[in-house]
Amino acid sequence: MFDISGSEFLLGLAGAVTGIATIIVTLFGGVLADRVNKRLLLMATSLMVAGLLFLLATLDVTDVVKVWHVVAIASAIGVVVGFGSPARQSIFPLLINRRDQMMSAVALNSVVWQGTRIIVHAIGGFALAYFGTHSVFFAGAVGFALMFFIMMTVHVDEGERGPARNALSELWEGVQFVAAHRLFAVLIPLTYANMFFGVSYMQLIPVFADAYAEQSDQALGFLFGLAGVGSICGTFAVARVRSYLPVGWLMIIGSSVGSMAIIAFGVWTHFGPDPSGYANPIISPMFLLSAALMFIAGTFNSMFMISSMTVLQLRVPSALRGRVMGIYVMTFSFIGVGGLLAGGVAQLINASFAVAASVTVILAIMVFVVLNQPILRRLRAE
Repeated sequence: MFDISGSEFLLGLAGAVTGIATIIVTLFGGVLADRVNKRLLLMATSLMVAGLLFLLATLDVTDVVKVWHVVAIASAIGVVVGFGSPARQSIFPLLINRRDQMMSAVALNSVVWQGTRIIVHAIGGFALAYFGTHSVFFAGAVGFALMFFIMMTVHVDEGERGPARNALSELWEGVQFVAAHRLFAVLIPLTYANMFFGVSYMQLIPVFADAYAEQSDQALGFLFGLAGVGSICGTFAVARVRSYLPVGWLMIIGSSVGSMAIIAFGVWTHFGPDPSGYANPIISPMFLLSAALMFIAGTFNSMFMISSMTVLQLRVPSALRGRVMGIYVMTFSFIGVGGLLAGGVAQLINASFAVAASVTVILAIMVFVVLNQPILRRLRAE
């Protein structure tokens, strides 16, 4: 999108349309996950996303892709993901036999996810530079197609499903559960806010990478990759310190320190030295400190996400798991929606201000929650 339009706002829009579509559909996706075979649902959604990515890759490689193509396909992917994500989250605990292994399982899942973020973004930056954006879309299509075949081999006992009722009634039941339980009513909105304000900066990374001219694609890969490395380090840090710190404080520290690192990133990228004066901008002080701040942000944001997901997975009733986790997994869609706001601010002022201002908001929200919601300070995974 940024290559086609050169617009920070449209760059944010590309992520937002996916996020908005997912948010709208996910609530009903949670109802569907509690009604149908989750494995078959994941197979169907994986195949559909593979097809949509293949279409985007084909439009790109034939050089006919337009802004509206990207928006339309991103929206369609958002709808499909909205139906599949609750099933993905609610099938996960069915693979775990012991409750005391849940945090380790969530951490292992995060290692795999963040590990692919490192590999794919590091390789992807060079793939963009030497093979074009279509190569990344084709690779994504192959990945989702592989997911389809892998799910054919996975068999889990999903238990008895109750009789289907009105979809809106079932959805309302999940919403009522979240509203009636203080922990869920605090933690889920806090996670939404963390993604909307605290992690939406990821949508604007291509703008910062663009400052490195001919090496912008490599810079993009390194910045994303180091955020992923930090996320893996955060995963291992949670495993190390969870016996010393209550999980509530892991979330507080993770969100707060991660936010401060991104504020520093925004300030540094605006006032730091211009990298264009260096023969190799990738080793300039601007890039090296920016990359270090990406690493720190990834580390501490990962601590927040792993801790919050573990707590919710342990406490949600099995009968409501699809609906409640459907409400929770909208979390990830708020990154794209927040990116639209950040992109608009970046278009009006600049990307550095947009990032620093957005993350300052979540830092203020976290301080308010810590002071007014003692349930978070006292929270333990057990």
